[in-house]
Amino acid sequence: MKTLTVTAGLVLIAVMSNTMAAAEKPAIEKQAKQTSKVKQTQQMQHRRRAKQFALAGAEGATITLWKPDLTKIPLEQKHLMHGTITLPPSGLDNYHAIVAEKDWGDVKESVIRYEYLRGKPSKNSPTILSAAQKTEFEIVPDPIPRGHFQYHTDLEWNFITRFKGKPVPNLPVVFETTNGSRIETKSDNDGNVTITIPTDFPDMVPGKRDRRSADFMLSAEYKDSGINYQSALSGEYRVSRMNWRSVGWGSFVMVIGMVAGGFIGRSRKNKRT
Repeated sequence: MKTLTVTAGLVLIAVMSNTMAAAEKPAIEKQAKQTSKVKQTQQMQHRRRAKQFALAGAEGATITLWKPDLTKIPLEQKHLMHGTITLPPSGLDNYHAIVAEKDWGDVKESVIRYEYLRGKPSKNSPTILSAAQKTEFEIVPDPIPRGHFQYHTDLEWNFITRFKGKPVPNLPVVFETTNGSRIETKSDNDGNVTITIPTDFPDMVPGKRDRRSADFMLSAEYKDSGINYQSALSGEYRVSRMNWRSVGWGSFVMVIGMVAGGFIGRSRKNKRT
């Protein structure tokens, strides 16, 4: 499991399942010889579809799954075991929001994560989900990365700090990753925060495709009427494709340059003759 330390007490990150899948593989293969392969395949696919997330500080938290059409599913104890949230199927295909909240009276904590879940086609734009007020103080992606355009390193990503639907300007914001990076910045006069996610994956090989992912948290605090609001946005990011494509592209450009240079050289030679 990934680890992360952030300003807010609530921490919501993805649960890595690669190790568990590798450990279960021999048992699955053995059972496949004794029982129906079709039935087991269906069961395995169902388990893979169920996304899981670790929620630190879950005691006393209210957890809600927001659907693309803004209807809500309260996540009960059966969805939370030993600090791990298992998302139930919502029936809709598009981005959903996992919202965890804790109310201490003078302190209110929240953490939000946007995740794509499969289901029937939804005609609702993810912008509707991000625009909706899901908690009093929140950090909103602007926009939510769509389709295959996920959060990648070395690119600028914009977010908005918002209190009761209105932008919060000049607010300190902390960006942290499970790979150990930390960036301290501020929202601008319109509440916008721009972050360039660093390429902080260890042991990277130049030019080699890298499919690894890690989690980030963007957190901030805001005080209003004697209440301290602490909120965080959780998400997953991946290595930029340019880290392995740039080498091939550079070679291609170099070859084009050599060909063009040779062509120009021959043209000048022909003119002189």
